[in-house]
Amino acid sequence: MNAPTGMRSLDDIMGDIRQHEVIHYEPDGLGGFRCKKCGAKIQQTTCTVSVHTNQFSNVCAGGGEVLQLPLPYCSSCEGMPTHTSTCVHV
Repeated sequence: MNAPTGMRSLDDIMGDIRQHEVIHYEPDGLGGFRCKKCGAKIQQTTCTVSVHTNQFSNVCAGGGEVLQLPLPYCSSCEGMPTHTSTCVHV
């Protein structure tokens, strides 16, 4: 899974990540997850989320706050994510 894109809320971004997990992954019984399609162990990287202000229309500007969220992926079906950063506007 690549990082969700666009000027969106943090809830929307988290919702996309959770929905992806529900559709594609299942618990492996050992505290991890397996891909529902191929059975491979799910890997995880970090999604870097820059927090911007919504005071300016269509402009990414903020005070430098950054959140780090887990970003799961199947190395067999999806490969390593090529896009691991996004932003939220609050």
